[in-house]
Amino acid sequence: MRGLGKDDVKALIFVFVLCFFDGLMLRAEEASPGKPAVQSNADIPKGYEIGEKSLSPNGRFAILYPIRGDDSAELPPNLLVCLKPYSVLTRIGTEGGRWQGARGEPLAKWNGNSIVAIWVAARWGMEDLAIYEIEADEIKRIQPVWRRVWLLFDRDFRERFLSKYPDEKGSGVIFVSKGEGPDSKPEFEFKGHKMLLNLFADNKPNLSITPHWTASLHAVWNLDTAELENVEFRPGPIEERPHY
Repeated sequence: MRGLGKDDVKALIFVFVLCFFDGLMLRAEEASPGKPAVQSNADIPKGYEIGEKSLSPNGRFAILYPIRGDDSAELPPNLLVCLKPYSVLTRIGTEGGRWQGARGEPLAKWNGNSIVAIWVAARWGMEDLAIYEIEADEIKRIQPVWRRVWLLFDRDFRERFLSKYPDEKGSGVIFVSKGEGPDSKPEFEFKGHKMLLNLFADNKPNLSITPHWTASLHAVWNLDTAELENVEFRPGPIEERPHY
């Protein structure tokens, strides 16, 4: 430090300490458990990208989305995969894939690293909710939550609404997201080995003035038995909305 004054030495020490703490903060962010890291060297197929919001907590599993190209061309399917070693666990959906952010894209919510709920982001709300159980990097079981739930709504729709308005058979059960608010509940959430369901359906959420049907469901899906429990189905009024 020969030739440096006291103020110069203090300045150098300050710079050194600042760099040291910056390095600590960077390493802490990289190791943060709140955001899973993508498995390095994931050998995914060309034309796909990893949906970072779909990553399992340990970063081993994710949904692959086809990269958007020509809108007129059908895209390859979305895939649920193990990233390292790379393997396809299952195809999601039966039609062409959806890129990230597209209407109809599949989304995921994890319960640990071996159970994931996957659904489709439709225009008004979610569709095709299913629970995938993973064991030894393979699909052990698929629990058809949506199929069971939809049957309850469809039966009410047919018995209460179509019996009174048979000409309305062109409409049907559409699940609608209620949005966020002080009294709103998530459409579904994991609680241990249970999934809590709070769903609302409407046959014409576009505010049509023709005859109108709604219903809601509050229930619990048991992950161990793959069955609905504590079912509270609430038929809504059947009415014609006023024409303003």
